[in-house]
Amino acid sequence: MIPLGFAHWLRPRAALQPQPIPPLVEQLREECEAMARYALHHGLPVAPELIAQLGPLIDRQMPPQATPHHALAAIHRKLAAAIAPATPQAVTLLDTQHRSDHPFPWLGPVPLIRLLTSAAIVFLIAVIATGMSPDVSSANIDRGFLDSDGAPLLWNTLFLLFCAGLGASFATLFQAHRYVAAATYDPKYDASYCARLILGVIAGLILVEMLPAHLFDGGSMHNFGKPTLAMLGGFSATAVHRLLQRLVDALETLVRGDRSADADAAMQTYRARAASERTQWQSELAANLIDLQQTLDSSASPEAMRQRLADFTRAMLAAGDPTASAPASNRPSKE
Repeated sequence: MIPLGFAHWLRPRAALQPQPIPPLVEQLREECEAMARYALHHGLPVAPELIAQLGPLIDRQMPPQATPHHALAAIHRKLAAAIAPATPQAVTLLDTQHRSDHPFPWLGPVPLIRLLTSAAIVFLIAVIATGMSPDVSSANIDRGFLDSDGAPLLWNTLFLLFCAGLGASFATLFQAHRYVAAATYDPKYDASYCARLILGVIAGLILVEMLPAHLFDGGSMHNFGKPTLAMLGGFSATAVHRLLQRLVDALETLVRGDRSADADAAMQTYRARAASERTQWQSELAANLIDLQQTLDSSASPEAMRQRLADFTRAMLAAGDPTASAPASNRPSKE
């Protein structure tokens, strides 16, 4: 059992311990502070009274329970609108990285940019290092996988892979840097950039070694060497994917046959049916007009004439409905 005097000594120390700040309040404080600093640095139009109201709210000495959450959220919304199209998440991340002591700040403001910059430097050094080997030459590169072996094959393959990696790192670094410069960077897409880097290396190797060499003879790329093609394949893996998809489509057309003749026949049938329905509708309309004219010429009562006009109007609306004459199988399902 704790003595009374000792318990009395413990009570004020427990009261002095800082209570944990709710994560949402801390996020609002950090993002508001970062957005205010971003707006002031870039000269964005922010009301002075908004900054004056924000000062006491982001004070870390203020207890979390005393922080007016509604006022902080309202200031957050106004600051987010003032810095648009920049996002609060990107601005906060860039502000945190800028104020942190990183050993290599010149590599980039965020970890992704530093990683891609390092990868580009590594690929550049690797291209130069492998290019210094006597086994790497135009003759050995042109031989390809099937006509080469041993150390020449290894060195030339590594040289092409590094060329593809250089193009892939350049493309991904250029694209990611645009989002960082616009303060719209989102860390959840970091994995996609790493995947693009790997896909670029694979695409460059596929473009120069797996595809037939005479594929580019008819275009402006027939003068490009394999290192240039590997770099272009790494720069745009999407273009290589589209090229492979076109080859697959051509193969499917060769196996299944050309379906354009069937499509033309179906279109001609549809046009003939539409012309027949239009002719039938015109004939019915002419007959109704003649009948209506005869009714007007006769000594019919006004009530009968109004009834004939109503019947004629309903007939025209029914004829103009595109679903009225369509077969049941072509109508959209109610399900």
